[in-house]
Amino acid sequence: MRAILTAALLLSFAVPAAAQSRLPRTSPAERQAEEINRSILQEGRQLRRQEQIQIDTNQLRQSLDRRYNLSNPSPPARIGTCPAGSIGC
Repeated sequence: MRAILTAALLLSFAVPAAAQSRLPRTSPAERQAEEINRSILQEGRQLRRQEQIQIDTNQLRQSLDRRYNLSNPSPPARIGTCPAGSIGC
């Protein structure tokens, strides 16, 4: 008798706990909203990735332009003779 009462008591606690662990089904509208939110987040991540690639590309171009412009500057072109009264050509 004591074993039956103990089992009944434990079972009475286990049933509500098991019922609380199950989540209710999501409605089609909730699933659609979650799917839309996921796609918005994914598009945002993709946009940030593309922006970062563009930033990196621009920085690389600027770095190459600086190196090109600072290395071996070409001498000024001399065409003809200096005009009268000029300090130098």
